[in-house]
Amino acid sequence: MSMYEPQAPAHFQDGRAAEAPQRPANLTRAAYTAIAAATLNVISSIGIIVSGTQAIKEQIAANADMGSGPISPDDVDIQSDRFEGLQMIYSGLAYNTIFWSLVLILLAWLALRGGGAVRVFATIIVIFSVLFKVVGLFITLPTLTLVADVLVAVLGLAAAVFFFGSGGKAARQGR
Repeated sequence: MSMYEPQAPAHFQDGRAAEAPQRPANLTRAAYTAIAAATLNVISSIGIIVSGTQAIKEQIAANADMGSGPISPDDVDIQSDRFEGLQMIYSGLAYNTIFWSLVLILLAWLALRGGGAVRVFATIIVIFSVLFKVVGLFITLPTLTLVADVLVAVLGLAAAVFFFGSGGKAARQGR
C-alpha cells in the first residue's frame, strides 16, 4: 500500500493581475509630456550656454543706451559691466533651468509610481517653466532656444492639464 496519493495540480491565480488598479491614462500622458518638456528645457539651456555670448551682444546692441538707436553687435564691449551682468543672468538662468528640469524628470517618474503630492510639485514646476518661457519671448535668445522654448510651453501646458486631470475621482477609482 502506497502512502502517496496523487493530487490534482495546483492552480495559482495571480491576484495582482485581476485586482490591480490601472494607472490613469492622463497620469501616463502627464508624466511623459513633462519628461519631454524637461528634456527640451535642457536643450534650450544648452543653447543659451553655447550661443549666449552672441545673444547677449544682440540684446545690448538692440538697447544700446537710454534713448539712443541700436548699434552693431560687433561694437558691443564684452568687458563691460553690462555684458558681464547679462552673461551672469543668462548662465544662471540656464543652469537653474537644467537643475529644475532634472528635478521635474525625477518627479514625473515618481508620479508614475502613484504619488499624489509628487504630481502637485511636478505641476508647479511645469507651470513655472511655462511662465519663464513666456518671459523669454521678451529677451534675445538663440534660435535653437526659441524653438525649444515654444515646444516647452506647449508641452508644459499639456502636462499641467494632464496632471490636473489625473488626480480626479476617476483616477482614484482606477479608471
